[in-house]
Amino acid sequence: MSDLQTTHRTTVTEEMIDHLGHMNVRYYGVAARAASDAVVRDLGGSGDLSVQAVDIYTRHFREQLLDARLEVRSTVLSHGGGVLRLYHELRNTETDELAASFVHRLEARHGVDLVAAWPPAADLTTGEIPEHGRPRSIALDTAPLETAPSLDDVQADALLAMRRPRTIEGDECRPDGSYDPAAAPFLLWGGEALEGATGPTLHPGPDGQLVGWATMENRMVIHRLPRRGDRIQSFGAVVEIRDKTTHRVMWGYDLDRGDLLVAFEVVDVALDTVSRRAVTIPEELRGHAEDRFRPELLPR
Repeated sequence: MSDLQTTHRTTVTEEMIDHLGHMNVRYYGVAARAASDAVVRDLGGSGDLSVQAVDIYTRHFREQLLDARLEVRSTVLSHGGGVLRLYHELRNTETDELAASFVHRLEARHGVDLVAAWPPAADLTTGEIPEHGRPRSIALDTAPLETAPSLDDVQADALLAMRRPRTIEGDECRPDGSYDPAAAPFLLWGGEALEGATGPTLHPGPDGQLVGWATMENRMVIHRLPRRGDRIQSFGAVVEIRDKTTHRVMWGYDLDRGDLLVAFEVVDVALDTVSRRAVTIPEELRGHAEDRFRPELLPR
């Protein structure tokens, strides 16, 4: 499987379109997760083998609009013990334009040896991340969970809270009360936003056009997922500000146990919704970013 193989196909529908008029970043992730599931099935994974994506990197290249036809092409990067690393790229099948690239790290629960569980994987040929799909601004060799601030530290900094404390509800969970892995980004973005926290809003630009944040890259690393009834809260800081982009780090914590659930990095660009081009960050958005500028919190 060293060559890229088609593992998933999808079409952009109306419900996938967000406030910026293009496919929401969530659905890029949905397509990549479906591709990872397909690779696991193709390797002969049994139905009772539980595999979880614990490190998910995405780089966005070109926005996709309504009715675009897309496919994911994939290869295995490495495997061993309980770990499987995959590379995916999402392409528009009509133009062959690269929409996004992904690197997924999957882990088998309960210490299952993936090669032993999947005999065909023992002779599996692996590939490499193509030059065109490599990360640009977010490193894959840092440890966002290990170098994250403690819950006490982020609570002590009044401007870092992104959302109000909330309780995990049933609509984010499976019937047994376990958290749905596909909903993991909502550990950060779900619930009531606090003033100044970034979100799906548009702001006036210098010429009156509307400007919003569009994601260029992100990486999510999961320590564990909560269960129904757990109390959580998300926090975030800006670690780099440039003319048109910001680099942010976010964390989701279990408030009762005090431990970190998930760490998230994202590089956003200010997007003019009329010209569909990157623009200088409007002053209001820059002010929010500068208030939360904590460069020392960049994952190491």
